[in-house]
Amino acid sequence: MKTTRKNMIANVSVIAAVCVFGSIGLTGCATASGAAGDRPMKIGVTVANSTNPFFQQESKTAESYGKSVGAEVLSQVANEDVQTQSNQIDQFITAGVKFIVIDAADTDGVGPAVKRAVSAGIPVIGVDNQSKNATVNITTDNKQAGEISCRSLADKLGGKGKIAILNGTPVSAVDDRVTGCKGILGQYPDIKIVADQRGENSRDSALPIATDILTANPDLDGFFAINDPSAVGVQLAAEQKGASVVITSVDGASSATDAIAAGGLITATAAQDPAALMRQAIDLGISIVNGKEPDQKVILVPTELVDASNVAKYKPWG
Repeated sequence: MKTTRKNMIANVSVIAAVCVFGSIGLTGCATASGAAGDRPMKIGVTVANSTNPFFQQESKTAESYGKSVGAEVLSQVANEDVQTQSNQIDQFITAGVKFIVIDAADTDGVGPAVKRAVSAGIPVIGVDNQSKNATVNITTDNKQAGEISCRSLADKLGGKGKIAILNGTPVSAVDDRVTGCKGILGQYPDIKIVADQRGENSRDSALPIATDILTANPDLDGFFAINDPSAVGVQLAAEQKGASVVITSVDGASSATDAIAAGGLITATAAQDPAALMRQAIDLGISIVNGKEPDQKVILVPTELVDASNVAKYKPWG
C-alpha cells in the first residue's frame, strides 16, 4: 500500500451550471454554486485506494469534472483502510461540504461515518460500491457483470472443467460479482469450483494467491478474477507455472483488453466505466442538493462483455 495522503486536494474553478442527464435518468439543470450563489459548491470525494487504475480514474474524473461544473473538490484516498476513510468523511463534515461521493473501502464498515454525514444534512452518494446508510448508491450492475463474465468462461471451456475464483475485498461490488459468477457456473453440472480465495483486488496480491491455487490444482482449467488487475496477476502466475488456463474478469481496462486482443490467457472482461460513474454521481449529488430527490436508492448500470469478437472496436478506459 502507498502512504495515505495527509492533505486534501482542493481545486477551485469558476461557477458554472450543469445539466444533469444520462443513464441515471435525471433531467433539468443543477448549479454547483454555493447557497449564496457567490462561491463554489464544496464536494468531498473519497475512493478506496490510489493503486488500482479504476480508482485512479474515479479520482481524476472527480477533480476534472468537478472543476467543469464549478465545484471545489476535496479529494481523498483511503488506501483500503476503513478507519482512514471514516476519518475522511468526518473531515468532510467539518469542512462543510454540500455532499460526499464515496467508493467504499468496506461496504458495511463505512456505515457509521456515512450515517454521521447524512445526520448532519450532508447527502452521501455511494459510487461503484454500495455504502451502507448512503443517500443513494450508483454502481455498475456487478451481479450482471459476474454473470456475463462467467458465462463466457464456461462457454470457452465447453461447459466443463475445474475453475478457481480470485475473490477480493469485502465490498458489495466484489461480493455481487462472485454471486453472479457462481449463479451462472451452478448451471453447468460438469463445472466444479475448486478454490475461492480473497485477495486485495490487485495484481501483486493476486500473483501469489493464484500461484498457490495452481500449485494445489495443477489440472485447473479456468479462473474468474473479480477485476482486471487481479486477472493480470493470475495470468502472470499461470505463465510462470506454464499453465494453460482460461481467465475472465470484470473492468474493461486496457490491461485486460490488450491481452484479449493479443490472444492471451485473459479471454473476456465485463466492461464498466469509472469516469461515467463518477460524473453521474456528481450530477446526482448536485441534483439532490438543489432539491431533487432520486427516484431510486440504488441505480445499477449494466456492463458489456468484451472478448475476441468485439475487442477491436472497444475503447478501454485506462
